[in-house]
Amino acid sequence: MKTFNITLLAALISSPLAAEGIDKTWELGVFGEYIKSATAKEDMIDWQQIEAGRGLGIDLQKIINEQWNARIELAKTRYDINNGNDTDYGTRFGLDAIYKIEDTGIYAFAGVKRFNNAQSYNAVNIGAGYNYDLNERISLYSEAVIYRDVDNGYTDQGFKIGLKYAFGDVKKSPVVKQAVYQEVTAIPVVAKVIIVDTDNDGISDKQDNCKNTPANVKVDSTGCPLFLEKAVDINLNVAFETNSAQIKTEKMNDIQRLADFMKQYSNTSVVIEGHSSAVGSAKYNLILSQKRADAVKSLLINKFNIESNRLSAKGFGETQLISQGNTPADHDANRRVLAKIEATVKKMMIKS
Repeated sequence: MKTFNITLLAALISSPLAAEGIDKTWELGVFGEYIKSATAKEDMIDWQQIEAGRGLGIDLQKIINEQWNARIELAKTRYDINNGNDTDYGTRFGLDAIYKIEDTGIYAFAGVKRFNNAQSYNAVNIGAGYNYDLNERISLYSEAVIYRDVDNGYTDQGFKIGLKYAFGDVKKSPVVKQAVYQEVTAIPVVAKVIIVDTDNDGISDKQDNCKNTPANVKVDSTGCPLFLEKAVDINLNVAFETNSAQIKTEKMNDIQRLADFMKQYSNTSVVIEGHSSAVGSAKYNLILSQKRADAVKSLLINKFNIESNRLSAKGFGETQLISQGNTPADHDANRRVLAKIEATVKKMMIKS
């Protein structure tokens, strides 16, 4: 009888929120842009047959909260006119409201603009962009935008790419208690600053944005819980008959644990890998390892009602030995079925 181990592997992904960071309040950006005028303007004398333009600009954003920014921008653009035989300069300024999609870097915006080029006109605009942080203060961004001329009924298009710098103070955890020592005629005087901390999380009520945090939970500088994305894992054992892919009945409870785990974390998927020792031919070992991996997969589907699209099975035979020796113990270590699963749960960090 040969016994095989099923080990559920998951990488421990630990990303606790730092207690220190940049409390961003403003962002200043510089950008280059390309603007394509409406096709109809290229044939109109009163628009000087204006075509496309390239320019530079600056924008200033006020960070309102995690989802919304407000922006003012100013740009100067060099346009091709008279069918590309001449150039002229124009300006644009206006306001935008920006909506940020959480944890993606993608954002959408809408606003109003005033153009002064071949003619002066007002426009409304909508667009989308992507922001990539180089560090806590500096980021790259790109945008695509459509401008609708509300005075004349034309539609221009634009694209920009730029660099932003964020202004703001570094967040620091507040000192809950402090003592001031003063010597007066060699007699120490201790003055205590009394800070009200209703939920006893170490952050004063004046600075606490989460008022009812449990006292045993770690918090950031605003009194809100720090979370830990932690990988979940489980170890199982299953046995097969010698040179067989038939799972022994008395080991079903261990596979039940794997099924229960997958039902609890319904967004997970599993890759079942079959591995063998180097005893016997490589071709036979490859076939046998595939059969055993398939057997575990079939059992999870047919007996424990796990969806088949969440499972896959692959035999590796003796191609991934973990022990190179030739003893019975080495062979037992190499004969294994490995189930790999990735699942993380978000839990509040508990104080030690």
